[in-house]
Amino acid sequence: MKIMKRIFMKKSVFLAILLTGGAAAFSVSADADAQQQIQELRTSLITDAKKYIGTPYAYGAVGPDTFDCSGFIFTVSRESTGYQLPRTVKALYSFVRIIPDSKKEPGDIVFFHTTGGSTISHAGIYIGNDQFIHAASDGPNTGVILSSLKENYWKTAYSGAGQFLPADQNEKEEQPVAENRAEAVQKTACSKNGTGSGFNSFLKNAVVDASFGIDWNFLTPERFMLNLRGIVLQTVVSYSAWDLQPGIGMMLRYNTGVGCFQLPVVFTLTLNDYLRMYIGPVITFGSPELPDTGEPVEASVFPGIIGVSWQTPPLTKGKVKVTLTQDIFYTVFNDTNGAALSLSDSIAAGLVFSTGIRVTLPFSGLLQ
Repeated sequence: MKIMKRIFMKKSVFLAILLTGGAAAFSVSADADAQQQIQELRTSLITDAKKYIGTPYAYGAVGPDTFDCSGFIFTVSRESTGYQLPRTVKALYSFVRIIPDSKKEPGDIVFFHTTGGSTISHAGIYIGNDQFIHAASDGPNTGVILSSLKENYWKTAYSGAGQFLPADQNEKEEQPVAENRAEAVQKTACSKNGTGSGFNSFLKNAVVDASFGIDWNFLTPERFMLNLRGIVLQTVVSYSAWDLQPGIGMMLRYNTGVGCFQLPVVFTLTLNDYLRMYIGPVITFGSPELPDTGEPVEASVFPGIIGVSWQTPPLTKGKVKVTLTQDIFYTVFNDTNGAALSLSDSIAAGLVFSTGIRVTLPFSGLLQ
């Protein structure tokens, strides 16, 4: 009986060793397969990028006959890897995972500030050995060309590198703890199919800003001179992946000119880094009066407010951007019987300039 028991124990140990070894071998094999797929993705990206060398530059173009810098990356990525990257350089910079310069690999994105200051304005595809492919708009050579990070111009303008493809095996420690190679390739497949990435993509491309402004104008029904019209706080969340960036926001406005608090809810459209338009309903608290006269007027809910905002090039600290802003907006007021005010009274009550400051941060930065 003891002999049979020993034989059974030996067989059990042998079977456990066999199963453990097989699982380890399977894990190594799966890891190697995943790594090979990652390398193939990066190689495919670079191969497809090279075939466009010599293609002319055109602002806003996404190929195949002409490209701008972000349009080139957008098209090559979609064709070779299936990744649908954001269309603009600014949105692309917010989307990728920024990495230390020493960790950049062939297939990563390199970014540059070519317009002065620290604003990211140009990007290319890194191919190794300090070289990158990009669509250049000016210089001795334009269009899709091969350049070096060691060239004086690009060395000075260079800002950093970012990844949207999984890193290779040597960079495994840079991946999130829960992400192994097999999971990385699975995420790649999900990204190609558009599965499970929509919410994360939204978070990566959402930008939140907060503004504070001092309101003023030059006109009341009784006089023409500078008038302080109160203060306004504003918060807007925008989706920055598109050239025309939609958003939604809320203002808290103390309108001293007509003597009331107002709460506008605005739908915004940001056209570029410097211009935004907005429109929306307005909720009013209090009894508004025509400036300088004391005559009661009625605030309109909708149409409520329409405006446009300009901002200066930003001062940047990490991911935070600070700009000066200048708004011109018109708030609708009517007579108490619902009739429209005269043109001069309408302008005096509703047309306001607002000068202030805006702080902008990627939405993902608020979650960290």
